[in-house]
Formats: sequence, structure tokens, C-alpha cells
Amino acid sequence: MTTYTTIGRSLPRVDARGKVTGETPYSGDLSMDGMLHLKILFTDRPHARIKGIKTDKAETAPGVVAVYTAKDIPLNEYGLQWQDQPFLF
Repeated sequence: MTTYTTIGRSLPRVDARGKVTGETPYSGDLSMDGMLHLKILFTDRPHARIKGIKTDKAETAPGVVAVYTAKDIPLNEYGLQWQDQPFLF
């Protein structure tokens, strides 16, 4: 029989002290020269049938480098724990 040593136990986070004290930056705090920002727009109607997506205004907006839709992402699934949108990572 396998004995597990971590299941059911609270384990310390390696970054906890640094985040609480402000020493460790959050990913949202980082900035680099030439850095781009990504905005993901989710629908407010998840069960609606999408007949079309107009991207022309977004594509011509100042500062926009690219506009992607679901057809540009080969694996179009979303998850918080698994990197299941490889296009975005």
C-alpha cells in the first residue's frame, strides 16, 4: 500500500514570506522594455451561438499589435491549473 505524506496536510508555500513582506514581485508587477500586454475577452453568454466576430476596429486601434480569435488557437480550452492554451504561454 502506498503511503502519502502530503495529502491532507497544509504545506508552506515557498514564496509566502516574500509575497507577504513585499520582497517578491507578483507577475503583474513586472515590466520590461518592449513588453506587450494581452487582453482576453470572454463572452458573457457562454451558451450562445457565435455567428461572427468583427475584429476590424480592434485591429486598427492605436497600439494594437495583433488580434487573435479562437480559429488562431489550435487547442482552445481554458483552465486555471493546466497550461492548456499553449498559444498563450
